[in-house]
Amino acid sequence: MGDIPATPPPRLIQARRIALDAGLHHVFTGNVHDSEGGTTFCPNCHAALIVRDWYDIKRYDLSAEGRCPHCQTAIAGHFGPALGHNGKAFGPRRSPVRLSP
Repeated sequence: MGDIPATPPPRLIQARRIALDAGLHHVFTGNVHDSEGGTTFCPNCHAALIVRDWYDIKRYDLSAEGRCPHCQTAIAGHFGPALGHNGKAFGPRRSPVRLSP
C-alpha cells in the first residue's frame, strides 16, 4: 500500500474528536506527534492519567489496580504497579526483544 498517501494528522485529530463526541472513551491518534491524542484520560473526571509525547511516557498516574487516583474510576486495560520496563522509569529508549526460530 505504498502508493496510498498517509492520512494527514489534522484528519486523524478530527476523527478522534468525532469518536470522543460519540461517547468512546479511549481513542488515540497514534503514529503522529499529537500529545493530547496520545494521552489516556479518565472517562469520569477527565484527568490526564498516562501522558505520552511521541513514544515517551511523560506521566503515569494510575493506581496499581488500574484506577484513576483522583476519582477511583477503573480504567480499561491491564496495568501493573511498576513503571516502565522491568520496573525502570519510562523513557525514549528501545527495549530488547528476543525472537526464537
